[in-house]
Amino acid sequence: MLSDTLNSPESRRLLKIIDDMREILHHEKIPLPHIVVVGDQSVGKSSVLEALSGVQLPRAQNICTRCPFELRMKHIPFSLDEYATIRCDGVSEIKINDFSEIANAVTNCTNKLAGLEHGVSSSPIYLTVYKNNIQ
Repeated sequence: MLSDTLNSPESRRLLKIIDDMREILHHEKIPLPHIVVVGDQSVGKSSVLEALSGVQLPRAQNICTRCPFELRMKHIPFSLDEYATIRCDGVSEIKINDFSEIANAVTNCTNKLAGLEHGVSSSPIYLTVYKNNIQ
């Protein structure tokens, strides 16, 4: 069960490390930006992430996001082409040059982690978007 995984000693240890980093970096004026989007099924969590990132995520009538999803936004100079990378357990990092392919890549990772039906997984998908206009 997901709650068991999140409450495991390893998860608590990692969350403590993150909290400690935030405290240390707060005094150094190096912020660790983060936004957590949670909510019931079909209330618009993916829409919020789409609005923030400018990339389209998977859409479905029923449960769509069936595992944790970490979206990272990174600024690149205007002289470079925008792209994204995605990875998850069992799938090596893939570079995506066409942002319209991101939704398919997320769906493929979700199916790899949680199966083709309505299963869920506690293993995360990591999507990093490299764009010119990120502040």
